[in-house]
Amino acid sequence: MYAAKNAVLVAAELQLGSNAARLLLHMALECWDDHDNPAGALPRRYFGGREMSAIALGFLAPENGSNRAFQVVNRTMRELLGKGAIRRVRPGRSGQRAEFELLLDSSRPPTMKRRLNPVVNLTERRDQGVTF
Repeated sequence: MYAAKNAVLVAAELQLGSNAARLLLHMALECWDDHDNPAGALPRRYFGGREMSAIALGFLAPENGSNRAFQVVNRTMRELLGKGAIRRVRPGRSGQRAEFELLLDSSRPPTMKRRLNPVVNLTERRDQGVTF
């Protein structure tokens, strides 16, 4: 969740194109965050294959397995790699998908302590002539 929120900011900071921003957001939604990680897996790792990435870019089945879809995915991945949004951890090969690390923060940001508003007694306010 926090990786996805930060992916939007990273996409704007890096001035990613629309496909690259869309794919980065998809990747962030698919990966585990630093703290929200019940599986104990490495955080910010994306294992989705080309078909899954193609769906994120708008190619629905069966077109998500087409050469055109793979070309768009490859071009988009090159942009993400070139601008430093992701890093290739392991290349894909026969029987194994490529693995990418998202180079963004996925930890929960600190929260400020807020003063709670006092409860408003609506009956008392209505008696004072306030209409709702």
